[in-house]
Amino acid sequence: MKNTLRVAFLTAITLASPLAMADSGAKGSNSDDMDKDTEQALLAIPDILFVRPAGLAGCAIGFTAFVVSSPFTAMAECVDESWDTLVVTPGKFTFDRDLGDFGDTK
Repeated sequence: MKNTLRVAFLTAITLASPLAMADSGAKGSNSDDMDKDTEQALLAIPDILFVRPAGLAGCAIGFTAFVVSSPFTAMAECVDESWDTLVVTPGKFTFDRDLGDFGDTK
């Protein structure tokens, strides 16, 4: 138990270390930009630990659903829309999005 806790703590520190080395953003930006950057930095850790793995699972589930439903979407001639909805959208959410950026939160 003690060893597991130690490994989890070191993993969290390792995943958070890029945030500590990131640029502070104090190059003449206004306070609203800094608040948004600070908010995004605070959301980065839960994004790494929870949201990205859930997005990866969503990609796998979406691809499986696409394969299962592809005969039916082929008959309806909407394979491209099905691919975009079930595979591309979760893929963009998981891999193309900036770390800690969940869109317009205000």
